[in-house]
Amino acid sequence: MFESALISGLFTLVVLVAFMIACPVLCLLFSIFSDSINLGGAFEKIGIAFVNLIFIPFVLLFKIVDAITSPFIEPTMKHAIDNRNSLR
Repeated sequence: MFESALISGLFTLVVLVAFMIACPVLCLLFSIFSDSINLGGAFEKIGIAFVNLIFIPFVLLFKIVDAITSPFIEPTMKHAIDNRNSLR
């Protein structure tokens, strides 16, 4: 897009700083006004739908990958994983 690395770097810095300022401000405003704008539990329903549609399938996918790859893990590594709290 830009022909100069300096301009590209400055543009990236400006966008990064804008997000670093905008995101906390939006989160603060959302947390302050969430009780008054939560019409009939709409935000809870959106959160539940988000978890059901995105988070749960990823957890299930990684559990399936773990079940498939676990026979190929060395016994010493399995022992270390099973006893990770006692190794600290």
